[in-house]
Amino acid sequence: MSAQSALALAIICFISMVAPGPGVLALLGHTMSKGLRRSAGFIIGMVTGDLVFLMLVIGGLAMIASRFETTFLVIRILAAGYLVFLGLKAWRAAPLDLGATNVSVHSGFRGFVSGLLVTLSNPKVIIFYVGILPAFMDLTTLSPLDALMAVGIVLGVLVLVLVSYATVASRARTLLKSERALKLMNRGAGTVMIGAGITIATR
Repeated sequence: MSAQSALALAIICFISMVAPGPGVLALLGHTMSKGLRRSAGFIIGMVTGDLVFLMLVIGGLAMIASRFETTFLVIRILAAGYLVFLGLKAWRAAPLDLGATNVSVHSGFRGFVSGLLVTLSNPKVIIFYVGILPAFMDLTTLSPLDALMAVGIVLGVLVLVLVSYATVASRARTLLKSERALKLMNRGAGTVMIGAGITIATR
């Protein structure tokens, strides 16, 4: 892979990933509700989901994956339902202690599963890997080194975008100190997650 090809891949990845979609909305809602540290599992889950699609594309299995409509429908419904559940839970939650930094293993695992389901069911992600990415990368001529570089570029850009969004949401969260403001933040985050769930379910 030439330097020009690598740069072009990085640019198209950034443009596609930075545009807010259901996944970004879900991440913003999760981070505003739980905080940056508790959203680490969610981000890892999202990255893992992208890695699954990327491996399918590089392995030439995009056409096969695109035919499993029932499987993706089930995943999408599960992800949408779980996001709505999290949104309703955030609406009813008491204001969190922003000084608390402990993160349970179960919380991290639940976040990972949530992020994974959101990505696997996200139409925007599916369109990117099945439709857009192959137009900028000749999958038939990729050497193992090229494939490794492509994975590094795509996931590197993705992590940068997701962490940036989560950091902005976390900073906005820490600016709110009063109990009323924290309650409004929880409800705002819950509304965002419910909206993301509905968006995923109806696309």
